[in-house]
Amino acid sequence: MIKDTHTSPSIGRPREFEIEEVVRKAMGVFWDRGYHDASLPDLLDGMGLSRGSFYKAFSDKRGVFLRALDVYIDDAIRKVSEMLSSNASPKAAIREAFSCYAELSSGKDGLRGCFVVLTATEMLPGDEEVLIRIARLFRRLQDLFAAAIIRAQALGEIDHSLNERTFARFLVCQIQGMRVLGKAGADRDDMRSVIDLALKPLT
Repeated sequence: MIKDTHTSPSIGRPREFEIEEVVRKAMGVFWDRGYHDASLPDLLDGMGLSRGSFYKAFSDKRGVFLRALDVYIDDAIRKVSEMLSSNASPKAAIREAFSCYAELSSGKDGLRGCFVVLTATEMLPGDEEVLIRIARLFRRLQDLFAAAIIRAQALGEIDHSLNERTFARFLVCQIQGMRVLGKAGADRDDMRSVIDLALKPLT
């Protein structure tokens, strides 16, 4: 666990912070304000760091932003992997994963949106480093869904004629579309009806 120690000018004693913890706090600032509108004072306040500690740990705003994006992407990949392996029935696991995204795409969570979608809208196509990261996320999500489809086909739950790569790509596109609809205030019933339609080829 990486820690940084600095002396607080107000109380004159060392203060420790965990890098991942403050990166997650920075993520919240970028998520709410976007990359370009998040000022250094916003970040220092949100992360609870002095200016000196910030620059010692991250060098600049872009450095902490890319770290935050990496953390979000790693979290997303891990969560989907866990969801798709949480049920003995891969077909049921795919539906459960979509149900989870339906919740994330409605109500308060839906209005906040997806950090990656918001970042892509703001930063792409011109930012190569961001492009590489977001492309990696979508590629890994497609891989995970394709693997679940293959497992379901092996168990006889899904027709073998269904192309796992094409359908996995469709599912990822559908998920991201749900997150965008959530920003426009879609409710849970809207999202659940989308799930039934999107997963119809699995019946």
